[in-house]
Amino acid sequence: MQYLDLTSRKDTVIVCGDIHCEFRTLVFNLEQKHVTDAIIIVAGDCGFGFDRLPYYSQLYRHLHKKLEKLNDLLLMVRGNHDDPVYFSGEVIDFPFMKTLPDYTIVHTQSHNILCVGGAISVDRSFRKTMMIKDSSRGKRTTPIYWPKEAVIYDESELETLEKEKIKINTVITHTAPSFCPPYTNNDLEHWCAGDENLADDIRRERRDMDKLYTYLILHNHPLHQWYYGHYHTSDRLLKDDTQFFLLDIMEMKAITPLLHFSK
Repeated sequence: MQYLDLTSRKDTVIVCGDIHCEFRTLVFNLEQKHVTDAIIIVAGDCGFGFDRLPYYSQLYRHLHKKLEKLNDLLLMVRGNHDDPVYFSGEVIDFPFMKTLPDYTIVHTQSHNILCVGGAISVDRSFRKTMMIKDSSRGKRTTPIYWPKEAVIYDESELETLEKEKIKINTVITHTAPSFCPPYTNNDLEHWCAGDENLADDIRRERRDMDKLYTYLILHNHPLHQWYYGHYHTSDRLLKDDTQFFLLDIMEMKAITPLLHFSK
C-alpha cells in the first residue's frame, strides 16, 4: 500500500471522470475554470498505454508550464483503458502528474482517500480480436486491451489500514458497487453474444466493490464520499452516511473538506 502525503498543499481536491487520452483538454479545462492550487484525481480511463512511454514524457513537457503556473497536481487512477504497467513503480512520476498504484492512500489536510483502479471492458472480445488481426497482418499491434484490466479486491491491502490505524473517509474507484447506478447496461447483451463469460465477470467485479464497501463500514471507517467513472454518465446515490458520485467523461466535482477528521 502506497501512502502519498499531500498535507503541505491546500486542501482543494477535485475528482474528474474519464479523460480517454485527452490530457491537454483536461488542462485546458482547468485553465478555463481558473482551477488553481488543486489536487485533481482522475477516476480511471486516463489513456496510458495507447502510446509508448516517450510520448508521455513529451506530453508532460508540453503540460508542465501550465500545470506549474496553475499549481495543479494531476493524480491518475487506473481504468480498464489504461496499461497497468504505467501504474506500478514510478513509471509516471513527474512533479505535477503522477499515476497511482492500486490501493494508494492520498492524505490531504482533511481526507484519507483510498484509490483503487481497474474494471472490465464490455468490448474486450472485440478489442482482443482487432489486436490479433493486426498481428496476423504483420502490422504493428496497437495496444487497445490489457488482460489484467480488472479491479482486484485485495483484503490484505485493506488490513494494512487497521495495522497502521488509518481511517478512510473518501474512496475513488473506476467501477462501483452493485447497489450504485447505473443498474443496467443497454449494450451488455450485445457484447455478451461474443463473450460468454462477460456478464459473470462484470457481476463479480461489482460484488468485489461491495466487499470493499462492506469492509470499510464493518471496520468503522468514516466513509462519507465515494467517486467513480467508467459508465460515461452522471448520477449520485446516498447510502446510509455515504454519498456516491458517478462522474461523466471530463466531469469534475470538488470533494467537500471535512470539519472533523482523524488520521
